[in-house]
Amino acid sequence: MIRVMIVDDEPLILDGLTYLLDWETLGFEVVAKARNGREALELSRTIAFDVLITDIKMPEMTGLELIEALKEEQEEVKAIVLSGFQEFDLIKKGLVLGIENYLLKPVNEDELVSSLLHIKDKLDQQDLGEESILILRDHSIWRYMMGKMPLREFQERLALYPELTLPVPFHLGLLKVEDSDSVKVQKQIETGPSICVTTPQGDLMILWDPAHVEAELERITPIVDERKGILVTSGRVEEIGETPRVMKELERASELKMILPDQEQHLAEDMILSPSIKTIDVRNYLKPEMLEGLANEEYGRVREELGNVFIQLSSDPFLLKSVFLDTFFQMKGRFLLSLEYGQYVQIIHEILHIEGEEDAMRLLDTCMKWMEREGQGEEKRSPIIQTVLTYIHQHYSEDMSLKTLGHRFHINPIYLGQLFQKEAGDSFTKYLNKLRIDRAKKLLLNSHEKAGQIGKRVGYTDATYFYKQFKKYENATPSEWRKQRV
Repeated sequence: MIRVMIVDDEPLILDGLTYLLDWETLGFEVVAKARNGREALELSRTIAFDVLITDIKMPEMTGLELIEALKEEQEEVKAIVLSGFQEFDLIKKGLVLGIENYLLKPVNEDELVSSLLHIKDKLDQQDLGEESILILRDHSIWRYMMGKMPLREFQERLALYPELTLPVPFHLGLLKVEDSDSVKVQKQIETGPSICVTTPQGDLMILWDPAHVEAELERITPIVDERKGILVTSGRVEEIGETPRVMKELERASELKMILPDQEQHLAEDMILSPSIKTIDVRNYLKPEMLEGLANEEYGRVREELGNVFIQLSSDPFLLKSVFLDTFFQMKGRFLLSLEYGQYVQIIHEILHIEGEEDAMRLLDTCMKWMEREGQGEEKRSPIIQTVLTYIHQHYSEDMSLKTLGHRFHINPIYLGQLFQKEAGDSFTKYLNKLRIDRAKKLLLNSHEKAGQIGKRVGYTDATYFYKQFKKYENATPSEWRKQRV
């Protein structure tokens, strides 16, 4: 989402603009409102935004003074200026400052939408240019740190980025945010001494020098909280070669953080990331031959072998839980692909409260029953994604987002977005747009309705946005596409 701040000293206009448009459908989100430039400038230091809509004349600090102040603080924002009457001297000054448009009050809805979509196109192109530079750099760092690129080749590529030095030792962080926020958050994080890399999964891997980690976490935490992101961090990592293991641990910890209530998150993170666990490789307890036995449906043998492990660990409940949690993750990744979301949350909750080998065996029996029921190796969509897809196909013409779907189905929207991409093959936004365009094509062929009306019927409240999306996927406007086929 493109983030918007609205500034006006008239409460009716300030509130009216907030409700004038269907911001989310257009791809925007109003994140802040202020009654004068001074208040807006203060907010800009704690709330990130991309677009400023501001009145030109306000007490304490005018709209143009606000834009100047933001530029001095190196804030890159696109500005739309509002005024009650034509003021050519101020318009001229605004153009020098690089404003995107100048709108007269009362604001014309179509003109505002047109201005916003023009800004959106600019930001999309800007992001593409920045992304292409970052992709090359991030790809090299990721492959080297994950042991997939030799040091010599990495050093050659690093010569392209003379300002970049990987700290060793270091601390690692894994940050999950909504896809649309990723590049902006990466840029915010890299304004300090952090190195931030986009992973192939679309998450952000953050590297900190141990000397800076505390100060950087203090700086970054408000950015994460504002975006409702999920951040997990490692302890000190001594060598680059440890990165694959640490990243797997962070991935597991972040997944648990997304599904567990606050009071259980710290316990789960400790079980995965605690220094005491790092001295013991818990993966050694579920040996490869046990996994092979599960694949061959030798449940009795594997149950007996794991039972012996649980008895051996019963004197250390914390280690027992950690080993069972690792065992469950390995089972889930290979044999419990259709596990229901509610079952997943419940089993994690019960693992965190194991008290001895009897609890562990009871949970193991439950997992094995699920495996028997599912059948080994059958890749299916999880029930939650099946439910979400059914809902989308039934309600595609309605306003919806990952946030509204997460609220409806009681699931973290970031987790839902990642699960959706993994199982549906497209991001939620792309999938919904494809579905709507497909339905629009059928209506174009089988009705005499105007293209704009059809756009509204399939879920696009703004005709301009519908035309843009249609042309993006079909390389023709709706009218051109219809003429070619009717």
